[in-house]
Order: sequence, then C-alpha cells, then structure tokens
Amino acid sequence: PYYYEMVAPEGEHNEIELDRCIYNQMADNPRKSTHRFPRATPLDPEKMGFSDTTKCRDGRKDCSDTDCQRVHPRDSVTAHFTFCHKPWDCSDGLPGTVAHETCSVLLREWYGVRRELEDWWLLKDPNFKRAKTWWDNIDDQRNLYWKAETVDQVYEHRSGSLNVSTYLGYCDSFGENGYRSLTHPDGWFEEQEKAVKKELKHQHKLENAINKP
Repeated sequence: PYYYEMVAPEGEHNEIELDRCIYNQMADNPRKSTHRFPRATPLDPEKMGFSDTTKCRDGRKDCSDTDCQRVHPRDSVTAHFTFCHKPWDCSDGLPGTVAHETCSVLLREWYGVRRELEDWWLLKDPNFKRAKTWWDNIDDQRNLYWKAETVDQVYEHRSGSLNVSTYLGYCDSFGENGYRSLTHPDGWFEEQEKAVKKELKHQHKLENAINKP
C-alpha cells in the first residue's frame, strides 16, 4: 500500500485487491468481537466468554465475503500464521472456534513442508559428490544430513506425542517449549563460526585502517 499510495506516480500503475482468504490466508474473523482483541467466532459464546458483533473490522456493512476462518486451505494459495499462531510454538489452533478446523489444516500443511524438506535433505545419491561447505550443496539440497548421529536426531525429532495427525511428531505439548526444532545441516555450525571469525577479522582491519595516524 505504501508504494502505490505514496511513491508510485498517479495513473502510472495498476493494482487490484486480491481475495485475502486465498492470498495471505489467516483464518481470521471479519467481524469485531466483544473481546477487546479480534477473536474467531466461538462455537459456544457463553462458554468462551465472548461473541461476534455485527460490525465488520474493515468498516463495511457486509463482510461475509472475507470470512476467511470458514475457507478451507485447499482453496488458498498462500498463508501466514498471525491469527492461528505460529507452528514453531505448537499452536493449539484456536479450539472451540469456527477457525479451529482451518487453523489445524494450515498447521498440518506447515509441518508437512518441514517433513518434505527433511526428507529431501536425507536423500542419498551415489553419484553425488560432497562439496567443501554445506552451502555449496544448497541448490541440490541432497544429503545435507550425512552424519549418522544427525540422521538419528532428525528421526528422533519426529517422535513427539502431541496429536500426531496434525503435528506429525514435531510437538510434545502446546507452546514453544513443546516444539522439536529442525535439525541443522551437517557442518552448519562450523561454517557459521568461520563466517563470524572472518567478518570480525575484516572489521578489525577496517578499524586499524581508520585509526592509523
């Protein structure tokens, strides 16, 4: 919005408002809540302690066309997790609300992408030659987990007990402390340490040059 409204010359650009339930799907409620913060539509308002109002959050009289909490993720192209909360915090997916089903599917898709990435990094190619550094292989993304202990850790981090059908073994409990983090590629920490040392050395040389009488 900033570019089109403040920077781009008037009449020299084209724009179209995309359906936010399809692009940037958040599973959010288009209506204001009696709660002081935006909330998904409760299945049992009395039990949850809040309910929807008739006011639309975007100021329109009718916002039923952007009731994203009721749009299944299969109909969406992109998503983010501000409303459903972050997957790496092992979000509960807003139980007791209309958004719960949508959030649960979005969360499972995210964990599925992580599983796909790990499986790709576990692939072994007999004709694949290991590079000197892990990032030299990043375009191929094959066999970045090559140490036996690393491979064991990858599989161990898939053994969480929280609702495996949704969290795919990556969570032991709700909250960030329940998350089983992604295992870094072999050699990652060593290369990061080298990069930091190289940068510090470069900064030291610059300081010496500046301070040189």
